[in-house]
Amino acid sequence: MQTSPKLFTPGPVDVFPETQAALGGPVPHMSDPNWVTRYHETVAMLGQVMQTAGDIIVMTSPGSGAIETGLASLYKAGDTVIVVRNGMFAERLVQILTQYRCHIVPVEGTWGEAIDPAAVEDALDNHPQAAGIAVVANETGTGVCNPVQALAKIAHARGLVLFADAVSGMGGYSLPVDEWEIDVLATSSNKALEMAPGLGILTVNERAWAVIEHNPDAAHRGWYYNLLTWKQSRARKGFPFPSTPPTLLIAGLHASLTRILTVETLQGHWDRYCAAQQRVRRELSALGFAPLAADNVASPTITCVYKHPEMETIEELRDYLLADHNILVATGGGPLTGQIARIGHMGKASTDEYVDALVDGVRAFLMR
Repeated sequence: MQTSPKLFTPGPVDVFPETQAALGGPVPHMSDPNWVTRYHETVAMLGQVMQTAGDIIVMTSPGSGAIETGLASLYKAGDTVIVVRNGMFAERLVQILTQYRCHIVPVEGTWGEAIDPAAVEDALDNHPQAAGIAVVANETGTGVCNPVQALAKIAHARGLVLFADAVSGMGGYSLPVDEWEIDVLATSSNKALEMAPGLGILTVNERAWAVIEHNPDAAHRGWYYNLLTWKQSRARKGFPFPSTPPTLLIAGLHASLTRILTVETLQGHWDRYCAAQQRVRRELSALGFAPLAADNVASPTITCVYKHPEMETIEELRDYLLADHNILVATGGGPLTGQIARIGHMGKASTDEYVDALVDGVRAFLMR
């Protein structure tokens, strides 16, 4: 019997039994040949999910640590970076780049809408010295997908690099790293990869490595959160890490990816998320909760809905669902504080059992 709440948050997520079992096993040693084999299998499976043959880094870190690693490695103090700014986690990009003394040129967008690529082109026209673009691919503050592929083309047409925060996107829908030529992409284990928190994951292509390796001011990156440190470590076949790897977490990720790719199939995994998203949007709309994002830009991994017209704040629904139905949803931040519920479709939250419970709980809230 489940005593902890059913998680419909933007992360962490409720994981499946195979992953829980792996996380409850003995702690593998990093020099155990069986574990080393499992690590390489995990990286290979990540390549399938991320649709890349390029370099993949798996570090002990939250998603924000992976984001910081990518940004600090690509850009240096004094660089001008064009930042798409249309949601809560776009602010995280701004904060990190500001700490590294980059010059930020924000491309302001409406919260709840995808950015217009033309606005990014205009910003580059006005700032030809820019070193690159940073964007949140899947904005969990608004439930919106930004046009990453179009932005990558814009960056590359000018010889620049693109950084994509895909923490809540990767695994939940198709984000083909190689096809879209995303230079550095950051994600984490505890979202659509359906694992516990603790792993930051990055992809790095050759264009990005060229920028990173020719950066004359590499010292500002530190040591652990420095992609060059990881590249140098990867040359050691027996121990391709700069420090002790999170062996048990990687075992858990191996179990989750095995289930996704061999039991469910990657397309089946994406389809499950899509079906959950469409059902939640449809049924909550019918109950009077208007979605924030339009259908054509709506995230498959999270749905944001405005509070019901009869409600004072969205916290009424959040508190009721937790107290009476053992369901946990998130609420909005920034200008959307008190206005929206953020409902994740990741992990078990995209199963019929969970979606049934959510819809029943919202319906019961309105019938009180």
